[in-house]
Amino acid sequence: MTTTAVENPSPVTVRTAELACLEKLLDAAEARRSAVAEIASDPGTGKSRLLTALARLAERRGVRVLRGRCAEGAPALAHGPVVQAFSAWRGQGEDDPATSPADALLALLARTPGEEDHRAAAAGHCAYHEEARRLLAACLADAPGGVLLILDDYHWADPGTAGLLDTLIHQPLPAGLVVAVAHRPRQTPAGLRALLQEGVEQGLVHLVQLPALDPEQSAAVLRTDPGAPGLARLTERAGGVPLYLLALAEEEREPLAGARPATATGRLAVHLHTELEPLDETALTVVRAAAVLGDTFTVDTVAEVAAADRSRTCAVLGELRRRDLVRPTGEPDRLTFRHPLLRQALYATTDACWRAGAHVRALAALRALGAPALELAPHIERAGAAAGEADRRDLGTAARIALHLGRPAAAAHWLTVALRIDRAVARATDARPARGRGGASGTEELWREVVRHLAAAGDAERVARLVREILAGPAARTGPERSDTVAYLASVLAALGRDEEAQTLLAAELAAEPGPAPKAASLLQVRRQVAKVLAGQIPARADVERLTRLTAGAGPLAESGALALSGLCAVLAGDTCAADRSLTAAGHLLDGLDEYGEPDPAGDFGGPAVTGDFGGPDAPAAGPALRDTAGTAGEPLSTLLLLLSWAEALMGWYGPAHGHAERALASARARGDAHLLPPLLDTLGYVHYQSGRMADALLAAAECREVAAAAGRDDHVGLSDAITAAAWAQLGRGNPAARRPRPGTEDPLKSPRTPLNSLLQAEAYLAAGDGEAALALLMPRREAWRVSEPVAVLAARGYELLAAAAVAADPDPAGVPTALIEEWAVHSAEAAAAVGIAEQSGHALMARGHALLRRRQGAEAAQAYAEAVELLGADSPAGTRARELARDLGGYPRGARGPDAPEPTLGELTVREREVAALAGEGRRTKDIALRLAVSPRTVDAHITRIYSKLGVNSRAELARLMALSD
Repeated sequence: MTTTAVENPSPVTVRTAELACLEKLLDAAEARRSAVAEIASDPGTGKSRLLTALARLAERRGVRVLRGRCAEGAPALAHGPVVQAFSAWRGQGEDDPATSPADALLALLARTPGEEDHRAAAAGHCAYHEEARRLLAACLADAPGGVLLILDDYHWADPGTAGLLDTLIHQPLPAGLVVAVAHRPRQTPAGLRALLQEGVEQGLVHLVQLPALDPEQSAAVLRTDPGAPGLARLTERAGGVPLYLLALAEEEREPLAGARPATATGRLAVHLHTELEPLDETALTVVRAAAVLGDTFTVDTVAEVAAADRSRTCAVLGELRRRDLVRPTGEPDRLTFRHPLLRQALYATTDACWRAGAHVRALAALRALGAPALELAPHIERAGAAAGEADRRDLGTAARIALHLGRPAAAAHWLTVALRIDRAVARATDARPARGRGGASGTEELWREVVRHLAAAGDAERVARLVREILAGPAARTGPERSDTVAYLASVLAALGRDEEAQTLLAAELAAEPGPAPKAASLLQVRRQVAKVLAGQIPARADVERLTRLTAGAGPLAESGALALSGLCAVLAGDTCAADRSLTAAGHLLDGLDEYGEPDPAGDFGGPAVTGDFGGPDAPAAGPALRDTAGTAGEPLSTLLLLLSWAEALMGWYGPAHGHAERALASARARGDAHLLPPLLDTLGYVHYQSGRMADALLAAAECREVAAAAGRDDHVGLSDAITAAAWAQLGRGNPAARRPRPGTEDPLKSPRTPLNSLLQAEAYLAAGDGEAALALLMPRREAWRVSEPVAVLAARGYELLAAAAVAADPDPAGVPTALIEEWAVHSAEAAAAVGIAEQSGHALMARGHALLRRRQGAEAAQAYAEAVELLGADSPAGTRARELARDLGGYPRGARGPDAPEPTLGELTVREREVAALAGEGRRTKDIALRLAVSPRTVDAHITRIYSKLGVNSRAELARLMALSD
């Protein structure tokens, strides 16, 4: 047993305003007055549905409804729609239908005015229509509620119907007859349009036009939420026409790849069949040739594609214009289909073999006319014949133009076609294509550009599909470039969250026969672990340590990468001694490499050497002027610098972290490596925040949020939001991202919550004076961490923030137990001792101060806060908080400048700090100072950080001025 689903058994229209206008005319019918309404709009806009809704309203109000539809190609049936409407008429109490006024009217309408009285010319016409009016009035007498006469598709009206309507317009019946006439203005003959237009101008006809649907009406048609994503775009594509809107919605439920034509949907196919049915075979061939040509076409190109006579083609296109299937474009001699969906539906129903030949003819015709590559590309793709070098070149040009127009998905499609042609040519000739600039057949530079644009848009699915096409073709068949290609594509996939696919690519390349060269294999192993970091994971430390041993002597990139990974894993595990060794060695190697991954003759690329002032306005530029980075070394170098800078930031080495992140960011921007921008910008934002540079932190976080949201990286969006909230709070201003959570409820922030995000957000609440919100964020039920406990290197900071939030939220010991706060202070001290980082020791001192403050030991607490400032730095967020707490207790940290504090003096510095300050004040770089004093660059940076804190300066330029004044 089969069942048929009825989509809408009770016809409903979204044209409520227009329906309300027409409903007012029903009042005239009930009041025994006559009226005429014209409903004019293009095909598919909902005229018939509106008339059906009007008919239902009329029936409910007791108005009798008669419907008739004009038909094309039936001129022999005079008054056809009127006869159709009155054929079912039955008056009240009529026992003998033969004597009814309706039958008499039908008999009259069956005769054209002329069989008896046409010889009398005008007099005969008048008598004929007067008799028709009399019989109509007699019929209406049997309908006390009035009559609604609907005449649909009036653009095909026969002369008799038009004449009768003219009579009813200018000589209304003294009874309740409402005539509703619906037509397509573009297809209505001039004479019929003039008749209705004259009635409108004289106030005898009520004109109702159907405008394009708005998004709310579109939502009603699709039965979806008005705020549904993509609804406005769908409405715009449909031109506000319900028929096209439904067809597009059906198409998008099963989206097609690239620029391929849409499948003809059911209702649209039926509609199109109705419009094409009257055409002969020649006309059908012409309209199909136009569909093959695309969105716009000319008479000449259509004639060539259809292989038809130009004069006959011109006549057919003229007829199609009259039928409103095609329209002028506004450009001379160019035509287009009424809507792209009509062309797509017609294309999809055309014979595939004929279509392929038509594309070959279209390609030849358009190329002879010098058509642009974007116009040629669809015909190259669908011609089905072996493509040549010109075709591949045109496809590449089409892809580049699509990128320029901001359409990376279209660019990826045309590039895919070009790569497939490359493979076909390689198979046919059993030879590798000649290499041009940037790769095989000149496509390497192009596919990299396409991949970068797709990554910037977060289109991971298209990147994954394109990766398969790239690696399957001759552009990356063998040799060193194959390893570079695989590594780069895996990096992009990992940064887009497709870690499993990235790992599969790299593992397959390592296992390939013949495999990559030893040095290339070592770098691939490094990049397997790097891909995990880009995807937001932490590599196993044992794997990384083994990799460090295996990469010894494998080249500076592989060695520095393994060391940077080792340092990152060590710092996350709290093993800061090992991290110090690995990160120092990695920094030494990476600082000595140029943008190609080769040793730099100058030996100085400005990592920590130029960043002691965290990139202040007077600082030298980070790194050298960038050269051409079309090769592949720049991307892994930027990635390794990213790992190094983040590990350095976790160690509290903010100067080196800033320099390495800036260098990596400059390279990534120059190369267009959008997949690296979110982690790099988040790193910079965090470093700026921790260094007290709030304006720079906000700028970096704002840009990061934008690019991360576009790329679909919610983890980086979350960190950006946390940095933004914390930075605004430090500046004394609120931010929407820092909304206060209510105890016992979920955090209102929608971004992913991580331990670092929570610590930053808690600092934002504390800076705003809301300890209760900070406590609710970190420990909502006052029994455990809100999120997982921070990594070892941040644990002291986490316990200190818990203690600070508890004291700020509940100053009275009756709140959070004092013993619990003291326990957190002990945990903070233990965590700080375990990692041996000055910054974390500062947090431990602050935690001790919180515990002392709870015990009402203000003087001791103030001293703890003052000592914390020395380790944290006076301008850091935590240092600022410690300084304010000390001030509130009547003390003031030594070395920090307040409103009433004396100007700083060099006497506050140690002997070693004065030596470093003197050399830095002379403009010497960190490396130069380290060599002069026989210490490591890290030691110099640590001294400079403390010097800044004690003297209250923020840059080397300020330090130089202060040193000059002291001489």
